[in-house]
Amino acid sequence: MKKGKKWKKIEAFCILLIVTLLLIFVRILYQPGTESERGELYTFSNGWYQLKDGKKTELKLPCFVTADKDGQIILYNDMLSEADKGKILSIRGIQDQLEVCIGDRLLYQYKDNRFEKNRQMKGKIWADISLPEKIGQKVLSISYETKKNARLYVYAPMIGEFCSVFRQHLLGSIFSILVVLGMIGLGLVSVIVFFYTRYRQIVEKRFLNVALFLLLCSLWCILDSGIYQMYGSQSAAGTLVSFYAFMTMSVPMLLFIQNTVSESVRWIPQVWIFLLYANAVLQGFLYFLFRIPFIDTLFITHLLLFTGVVSMILLLWKEYRKTQEKEVNLCLKAFGVLGISGVIALVLYWVLSIYWYESIFQFGILLYIAVLFWGLLCKVSNNIQFCLEQEVYRRMSLEDRMTDMKNRKSFEMYLEEIQEGAILLENVLLLFVKIAELKKINDMSGRQMGDETVIRTARSIQSAERSVLEQQAVSFRVDGGEFAIIVKNPQKTPEEWEHFIKEEMKEECGNRQPVRLKFGYSYLRKKNGSLLSFSDWKQQADDMLCSNK
Repeated sequence: MKKGKKWKKIEAFCILLIVTLLLIFVRILYQPGTESERGELYTFSNGWYQLKDGKKTELKLPCFVTADKDGQIILYNDMLSEADKGKILSIRGIQDQLEVCIGDRLLYQYKDNRFEKNRQMKGKIWADISLPEKIGQKVLSISYETKKNARLYVYAPMIGEFCSVFRQHLLGSIFSILVVLGMIGLGLVSVIVFFYTRYRQIVEKRFLNVALFLLLCSLWCILDSGIYQMYGSQSAAGTLVSFYAFMTMSVPMLLFIQNTVSESVRWIPQVWIFLLYANAVLQGFLYFLFRIPFIDTLFITHLLLFTGVVSMILLLWKEYRKTQEKEVNLCLKAFGVLGISGVIALVLYWVLSIYWYESIFQFGILLYIAVLFWGLLCKVSNNIQFCLEQEVYRRMSLEDRMTDMKNRKSFEMYLEEIQEGAILLENVLLLFVKIAELKKINDMSGRQMGDETVIRTARSIQSAERSVLEQQAVSFRVDGGEFAIIVKNPQKTPEEWEHFIKEEMKEECGNRQPVRLKFGYSYLRKKNGSLLSFSDWKQQADDMLCSNK
């Protein structure tokens, strides 16, 4: 079976799953309705100004704004109208102590919940502020606190109904959402392939490693996203779970490496597994007992991940040099992709403090898994093809090609099976059927006529087997012109079997010369219920066959 054909159903399922998820996502983003029904959304970029020494400095957002000597930036706007009352004012950039007021009334002031966040995490969050029902002529002001004379890039706020603002936030996170959908889809496919291969008697635990890794990655991506941080009902608890998912999500892939490299070096991934678990326990201990925030110890996790990836790359490189296996080479390339994306993400996070660092890392993870997953599929495909070929060869060795009946080897195996469970059986009937004077037919009418006689006899026995309606009857061709029928817990007598087979043979022969058959039979249990030895059981049936004229 070709690889493409073999995985056709799985590929079709993957495509259908992805298309379905995308359609659901598009349906959420683009709901039908008029503009007035959905609510108008616009960018509030005009009318902003600063007051310096009593003078107005006009601004159009987004733009860079310089802080004063106290590190404070205050922007004003008096262009709100009654049409904006009750709408949502959405402002990006809460990492610089954002405050929003209308007149003397404080509308928003960012405060950390029970889980403290750093600048990079805050940079993903928008402040969604509900404007009051009475705006009047009051001035809107937004303020930031930063370093002295620092230049801060201020984004233009958005104003609109909640549904429109929420939809816009989803569109802004479309890349991460698609990556998460890809991870979930690959994770489901990994689980399906695992159970499929196990059904095919191929246990490949690495598919479960991939599925668990993608589950933890998806959990981290969702709970660490700005969407969850803004709208999640338990955002503090979710952020805590996301940190633990981030700290432990590499463990399944280290197990993947353990199942790939030779046994002599499997202790190396095991060391890193221990370090990751120890890191998770240590950071939890510091947080719950000494209230040291996870963001202050995050560098430990980043250091472990970076050095762990480098170690796995070196391990796989040495393993590939030693074995030259394609599978190891593919893992090496995949970890190379993961390492490059991880380094870029760390630079964006620590050096540039860019909040979308995670998108680079998420995309790297998706590529990394895609490469490994494809390599696993190819390997399993080859294994399944080999097993199928072996199964075909095994069946061919147990079947008689001329009659499509089971052969003598299969007969002997079936007898062994019966012998193991004989004590649980009520009785077993062994019936031998032999073509009389088959050698004479071959000599006088030719080999072809002899083969046709064997085939007609086999068809007669198979037809009789269906007519008798014995559910546990199995027939065999044990020799050139000799056949055997074994019936567990028989309901019909040997005489009834003989009658059915002879009637079927008459129909098979028609106007041609009839074929004479000889019969011999024996029961495994004696009349008193005791079991015969298997040699005596077969010998009785054979003796009766020979004496039958």
